[in-house]
Amino acid sequence: MSRRLYWLAALFLVATALALPVDIPIAKFCTEGLVRDFFDTLLGLAEVFAHGLGAACILLTAFVLDAGHRRHMVRVVISVFGAGMLANLAKLVVGRLRPRTLMVDHVWDSFIGWFPVWSGNVPRASRSLEVQSFPSGHAIVATALAIGLSALYPRGRWLFVFFAVLAALQRVQATAHYLSDTIAGAAIACLFCGICFDARLLGRWFDRWEANSVGNRCDFPDEPLG
Repeated sequence: MSRRLYWLAALFLVATALALPVDIPIAKFCTEGLVRDFFDTLLGLAEVFAHGLGAACILLTAFVLDAGHRRHMVRVVISVFGAGMLANLAKLVVGRLRPRTLMVDHVWDSFIGWFPVWSGNVPRASRSLEVQSFPSGHAIVATALAIGLSALYPRGRWLFVFFAVLAALQRVQATAHYLSDTIAGAAIACLFCGICFDARLLGRWFDRWEANSVGNRCDFPDEPLG
């Protein structure tokens, strides 16, 4: 499980670099409002899957309805919200203007330097949140939630992935993030979740905690967690 997530993180990292040349054209397309109403509504609803409060409600529902997996829920909760906290730290390190703040002509002009809030690189007309485009926190939460729910309920993993993709696209469509921001977020989520499932790292603690539970162990269909 953890090895697969590490490979996914590496692939998403490569995809992030490949997405940079198309960031500006896609952002400009979204600012023109050419997305049809149906897809606009669908993407708007999908944001719930990526929002911290929405993820909390989903996990709370699973906790209440599925008593057999409650101990496994600890790993999932820490994976989701730990990855979200990691995203917030990364945003403070890498300064990037959101598409809705200032549409630039060249992708590298959207990056404004390291530690923008403390270095004074925040444009006067912008708030600190407007220079925290990279990476997408919503994409990180959605990806981590999809991974965690897939571990609990493997039959629904493609549905969870679908929701995560929609949530990431919503951030691009809303011009809150560039495409590369969302892909980078997926990479970070896969890396952090891999650490939580890796028996050599945090996964060792979770494995011991879950071993004390009563009932079946929560596994992916082809390999155990960790």
